[in-house]
Amino acid sequence: MKKDNELHLTCSCHTHELHFEKDHDMDMWYISFWQRGYVEQTSWKYRLRYIWHILKNGRPYGDEVVLEKKDLEELKDYIDEQVKNT
Repeated sequence: MKKDNELHLTCSCHTHELHFEKDHDMDMWYISFWQRGYVEQTSWKYRLRYIWHILKNGRPYGDEVVLEKKDLEELKDYIDEQVKNT
């Protein structure tokens, strides 16, 4: 979802979201990572991968977002637009 100076990109697993916002007054970018909750209906393959990651690293993922090509293109377009307006 895109607003005037904001962009929200939802992870393909629908549990995380990247939020980009540009403050034009201070000429700064704000990028935050949002957790949207746990999806109960996940495949056994995903659950096994998640369990393996916890066993191997001792903690669940906290910073991984899977973006599809359309989301990457939307991010590129957003950044190009903001850079042009600077």
